[in-house]
Parts: sequence; structure tokens; C-alpha cells
Amino acid sequence: MSVDEPQLKRRPGKDVVGELSPDKQLQRDSGHAVAVGSSAKASGFVKNSSSYAFMAVVALSFITRYYRIWDPAQVVFDEVHFGKFASYYLRREYYFDVHPPLAKMLIALGGWLIGYDGHFLFEKIGVDYVSNGVPYMMLRGWVALFGFALPPLVYMIMAESGYSVVAAMLAALLVTFDNALVTQGRLILLDNIMIFFMLASVYSYVKFYKQRYRPFGAQWWTWLLSTGVMLGCVVSCKLVGLFTIALVGVAVIFDLRRILDIRRGYTMFDFWGHFVARAFALIAVPVVIYLSLFAAHLAILTRTGPGDAYHTSQFQMQLIDNPMTKSSFDVHYGDQIAIRHRETGAFLDSNIERYPLRYEDQRVSSQGQQVTGAADKTDNSFWIIKPMNNQEAYAQFVARRQAGEDIPQAEMKKWV
Repeated sequence: MSVDEPQLKRRPGKDVVGELSPDKQLQRDSGHAVAVGSSAKASGFVKNSSSYAFMAVVALSFITRYYRIWDPAQVVFDEVHFGKFASYYLRREYYFDVHPPLAKMLIALGGWLIGYDGHFLFEKIGVDYVSNGVPYMMLRGWVALFGFALPPLVYMIMAESGYSVVAAMLAALLVTFDNALVTQGRLILLDNIMIFFMLASVYSYVKFYKQRYRPFGAQWWTWLLSTGVMLGCVVSCKLVGLFTIALVGVAVIFDLRRILDIRRGYTMFDFWGHFVARAFALIAVPVVIYLSLFAAHLAILTRTGPGDAYHTSQFQMQLIDNPMTKSSFDVHYGDQIAIRHRETGAFLDSNIERYPLRYEDQRVSSQGQQVTGAADKTDNSFWIIKPMNNQEAYAQFVARRQAGEDIPQAEMKKWV
């Protein structure tokens, strides 16, 4: 070997610059593969983080609403009212309540689906369910469905509104672990049903607003009408739902103001088209739903019940087995009747005396005949039924009848 030929000596374990030993190459390739795999996994997790967060909210909501839902096995708080109203629906007995009917009808629907007949009337707090054969777990579980849906709805509202996964998750968790919502959502109460429709209204409007650049399309109409239906349902649960209508109304005003902006290129024809569509969906539809649910309420409750006394005698007489209907009879001109107050039992009593023209405190009256209430029935308690018109002809008819004259049938029908 000539001295002029360069010689490269390799030390053990060292490689020539630019070259790697087979072992080093394998290690580098393996490390690169691990790094790429880890990065792909992390990227996939971030990409699906919204789905994972939503599933976590669903799971936590289910646990908090259904864990030990059977405890206690007694009537709790306002179950004494709303459970009773559900039983009245199933018995079809008329009742009166200050709240609109939808939430109570939905509770009754749950009872009807499981075959409950409404035999239990939830008379007082603390009464045992088990000994009375009440399927209370199924009734509570049915109502809990609406409470279970609240956290997922909150998450979807936040997500559709453009907030991050963290913000949406936080909002949903605040609702998930809210003590009041959890407690009410596990009992036979109205509030979680109403709140469900509130959140559904907001969610529908958010989805509708996101279609603002594609007006009058299928999805635009779908979410607009969905908002109107949900608003009708929320106000049909409790009248406090009017605040939800006000909330959506304010959002609609701002939206219409945006359309009126001349810089956006809309015409007045476009504006009135948007206005009429919103008026129909967000005013007319909720009103129709509200009135229709009351019509259904009256169609179901056809039997006499504890709510009869809140209404007129004409209304009460339409109810099946109403005591007023059973004890009623025809009254004709010339009949003498006694009129008794249903609650106090006092008879309407006519007196010869008249009210004074002027009282000691200088009040002035009409000096009319005194008509009062009397505890006992007397001769003054009987009233003669007379027609308001044709008094002379009626007096002649009575005189002829008392005299035993033969009166033609057509004339008899006129007065009898």
C-alpha cells in the first residue's frame, strides 16, 4: 500500500461521518415511528375531544339523575300536588290549578305508558308508595329523563355558539352537579320539564341563527318552527316561560335590525318576508300550541272532580256525574223555587223592609227591597219565576190556568 493512499481507520463503535451503522439506523427509524404514532394519537384525541367530552357529560348526567332514585319511597315535597294532578288525568276527573297543563299531562303520559290507573291521590307528604302499590320509581324515572337531558343540551348550546370544548364542558358540569336541578330532576315535579323546553328553545334558535345566510331554506324553516314549538311548550308548562319568549324576542329584534341595515343589501320586501316568517313561527305557533293543549286538557277531564267549584254552573253541568246535573230539574214560568248557596247553605231571602235612604255615616242607598241570606227556609225564601216581558199576558195566563180553563197546547208551550 502506497503512502500516498489515504487510509481511514474506524474506531470501535464509531461511524464515518455521513454513515450510520445498521443498529443505529434501526434505532433512529424506530424512534421516528414512535414519535409519529404518538403525534397521530394525540391529534386524533384532540380531534375527537368534543365527542369524548359530550359522552362524559351524558354519563355523569345519567348517574346524578338516576342514582338511588327509589329513595325515599314516600311522597316528597310537591309530589303531593303534581302526582295528584297526574292521577286526576288518568281518572279523567276535572281539577283546577294555576299552572298550564303540559308538564302535568306529560307526567300523566308516563303513568299511562306503564299502566298506572291513578288510584293513588298523593294526599300528604310522607305517605308510603310501596304499601299503596304506586309505581313511583317509573314515574320518577320518566320525569328524570327531562332532567337527564339538561346537561347535554347546555353542552350543545355552548358548542353551537362557538365556544371551546373546555367552556362547553364547564357549563355542562355546572348544570350536572347543581343540587337544585338534581333534586328536582329526581322527583315528580314540573320544573325540569319546563327547563328542558327552555333549553330546547334556546338551542333551536341558535341553530336557526346559524342559517341566517341561507334564509327560507329547509333547515332555516325547520329550526325556526322548532323554536316556535319549543316556546309554545315552555309557556304551556308554567307561565314563567314567558321570560324565555322575551329572551328569544330580544334576539329576534336584533336580527331584524341587522336585516334593516341598508349596507347588507336587503330590500324592504326581504325585511317583511323575514318579519312575517318570524311572527308566524314565534308568535302564532306558540299561541296555537298553548290553546290546543288547553283544549286537550278539557277533552281529557270530562268527569266531575275537585275543580268543579271554580267554574260556573253551566260549565259544571257538562261534566259526567256532576252532582248539580244529577239533582237538577226543569223550571217553568209560574214555579216557586228556593235558592240556596252551595257553600254556606244560606237561602236567598226576600224581606218586606227596605234599605234606608241615608245611613248614619251619610251613605246614600237606592232604598230598594232588602234581599238577604237566611239560615232557615221560610215563606220569604220562595221565588216565583216570571218572564221579563209580556207581564200582562202572563198574568192573564196564570189566572186562566188557576181558574181551570182549557188552555190550548200551543199557548201552554209558550209559558211552560
